[in-house]
Amino acid sequence: MAEIRHFLKSDKLTFAFRLLLGVMILAAVVPKLIDIEKYSVFLVYSYRVFPIYPINIARFLGIVAPYLELLIALGLIFGVLTRLSAIGWGIMSIVYFSIKIHLIFIQQRIVPCGCFPGIFPDILVTQSIWIDVVNILLCAQIIWANRERKFLSFWILLPEKWRRTKIRYVW
Repeated sequence: MAEIRHFLKSDKLTFAFRLLLGVMILAAVVPKLIDIEKYSVFLVYSYRVFPIYPINIARFLGIVAPYLELLIALGLIFGVLTRLSAIGWGIMSIVYFSIKIHLIFIQQRIVPCGCFPGIFPDILVTQSIWIDVVNILLCAQIIWANRERKFLSFWILLPEKWRRTKIRYVW
């Protein structure tokens, strides 16, 4: 049991999960950034979950979400604030999961997910809900892995004085 716990918290497994999650998010976000109106804003409107009046929250989320996703992906890939990036992506995955559950069971609609517009343009929310579950599991491992992130991370470039501060909780 101790070996399994040690393996699950190892830096190499965390690096593999960081890279897998970061590349997956990057593959999903690049097409959205090319045409935000088509692949992000319109999609958020089609969900009919966020209000449009008196403040257009749907449009705001459709514009902001791809940039947040890009920052999270780059943080995971390059090992910068990895724990914070994993927490951010975990929260976003839970929100996406909740929206999909709302669409399927409350609104009783099956709509395109829009998760990977360049790779899987026709994936539906019912099919993509499992992606969110996997994302949450990967994020959980990254969040609860070892405190010292030495394997291929910018953590080792930080001064020792900084590494002893509370930044270790989000890095």
